[in-house]
Amino acid sequence: MTRILVYTTAPRELEQLLTYSTLFDLEFNFCQTQPQALAAYVTFKPHCFLVQSEAPTVEELKLVKKLSPTLPVFAVTNSTNERVGLRLLDGGADYLVHLPCGSVELYYQIKNFLRLTTQARENNGKIMHLGDLQIFLHNNQVFLKGELVPLTATEFRLLLVFANNLNQIVTIDKLYQEVYPRSEIKYTSRALNMHISNLRHKLKLEEFAPLRLETRRGKGFGMFYNQPTNTAISGGGEDE
Repeated sequence: MTRILVYTTAPRELEQLLTYSTLFDLEFNFCQTQPQALAAYVTFKPHCFLVQSEAPTVEELKLVKKLSPTLPVFAVTNSTNERVGLRLLDGGADYLVHLPCGSVELYYQIKNFLRLTTQARENNGKIMHLGDLQIFLHNNQVFLKGELVPLTATEFRLLLVFANNLNQIVTIDKLYQEVYPRSEIKYTSRALNMHISNLRHKLKLEEFAPLRLETRRGKGFGMFYNQPTNTAISGGGEDE
């Protein structure tokens, strides 16, 4: 059951609109005042907020963002004043619906909102952070200082091996096993060196001081990060 805290000055209107939603897996707690909202937040433990605002000041949104800046916010408004919608979105609302709309439509709008926010939370949990370098595990993308780094599939697999073995030397044999498919038996050390050289160049490791890619002749390669290793999701003992 998904619990939604509703903050509105017109509860009767929203209660009628949300009647269809209560037939399914959504539970609502309606609040009209700040004390009610605070008490409900503590005891009800909502998964998200639903806020109705009709004034450009959007005080209702400001209140729930104070209660929890991280919980997603579904906003609705009857106002035809464009400023209200813009203030809601600019103030941190994650989704906006203009009323009037039907009960069934509103239910599916809420369900879509919950699906998107759940997906976003899951995707955010699949990111490795190494300072300004972000590795998105769910779509194999890499960003450096907010800019996309165009890596090949082999380069991405190499980076992932290094990130999962942060501050350690990875042997050449292990790199072969992790990076190349078993069916690909014609790999060479020259090809591997080329991919590592390309990776070093694309990640601008000569400029990105906290992160470096080292070569240990006769042993292998390793990615080393000067900051605490808990900034990455996984990996990392001491250099051998």
